[in-house]
Amino acid sequence: MTSPDERKSFWERHEFKFYRYGHVYALIYGQVVIDYVPQRALKRGVKVLLIAYGHLFSMLLIVVLPGYFCYHFRTLTDTLDLRLQLLFYVSFANTAIKYATVIVTYVANTVHFEAINQGCTMQRTHLEFEFQNAPQEPKRPFEYFMYFKFCLINLMMMIQVCGIFAQYGEGGKGSVSQVRVHFAIYAFVLWNYTENMADYCYWINGSVLKYYRQFNLQLGSLRDEMDGLRPGGMLLHHCCELSDRLEELRRRCREIHDLQRESFRMHQFQLIGLMLSTLINNLTNFYTLFHMLAKQSLEEVSYPVVVGSVYATGFYIDTYIVTLINEHIKLELEAVALTMRRFAEPREMDERLTREIEHLSLELLNYQPPMLCGLLHLDRRLVYLIAVTAFSYFITLVQFDLYLRKKS
Repeated sequence: MTSPDERKSFWERHEFKFYRYGHVYALIYGQVVIDYVPQRALKRGVKVLLIAYGHLFSMLLIVVLPGYFCYHFRTLTDTLDLRLQLLFYVSFANTAIKYATVIVTYVANTVHFEAINQGCTMQRTHLEFEFQNAPQEPKRPFEYFMYFKFCLINLMMMIQVCGIFAQYGEGGKGSVSQVRVHFAIYAFVLWNYTENMADYCYWINGSVLKYYRQFNLQLGSLRDEMDGLRPGGMLLHHCCELSDRLEELRRRCREIHDLQRESFRMHQFQLIGLMLSTLINNLTNFYTLFHMLAKQSLEEVSYPVVVGSVYATGFYIDTYIVTLINEHIKLELEAVALTMRRFAEPREMDERLTREIEHLSLELLNYQPPMLCGLLHLDRRLVYLIAVTAFSYFITLVQFDLYLRKKS
């Protein structure tokens, strides 16, 4: 006979370890606000110390180090190969977008500290408790999404570290190589800083998708019970019970809406920065591949360039799965609306049950999925648009490259 622990999935047995890892990962980069599932309250002195460390670390990234790299800007882009210099400029623009996203992330974390820590995190914990007795089938896709995200992020971290070591090994001695290695490390830290909040947003949206699916299954089960109603002395009693359950589901639906809307409101500018970073990363990736092919010899291609191309591909996949979650949320809301259309009125009119059906229908009808800054929907179409835009800019870079090739 199997024990309850043996029936649990790997994620269920080690879920809190993953969350603790993510919290420690965030603390390293000064983001004490990110605590996926708070398990114990921090002492006031420790919390104040961590918040102070977060501000100092952010100021180092935003104020001190940019001054150092601006002072050495010519050293970073100095090369006799004009085409390679163009690649340096594109990479520098990529880091500049990450830098802007770090500023936005720092401001958002500071302004929305209580909303993130006490709002989204606690609201998600409350919904997790509310749905603990709901159908568990939607938990499996949620776990797979978390596995994939966890493995992808750690793989990208290892790729970047390998690229930094390779650049350090090939650069040799000299101020030029040292500054470029320092810049690569700085870009790596910027990426990790923004990725912490992107992972948190991904986790919240993944949870929202899981709750919508569980909500839809509960709604379908309630509809089946309504179809089984038969005239009789207990009909009104059953209608009252179904009305209570429908009212509870409507409250949960509103809480899920609020969680998704609040998460988007706090992270919308950071997500815009992520989209811009993906655009520049795609542009860098396209141009790097062109730069490799233009040399006509794979032996001449430096290892850091190959690592950078693999990283940019992983970055694009990372952005794609973030938008894929929101695409699935939109499809699930359509499925919930379809379930509501299949609701039938009881054979003997019950005013309260009919009113609850109407209220839930209006709740779903009036809800509009949040948009990024009121301009864009975060779905797969946005990722395709980014890829097409990057390719258009890539053509412009190729024209510059051909011009520099003729000039040299």
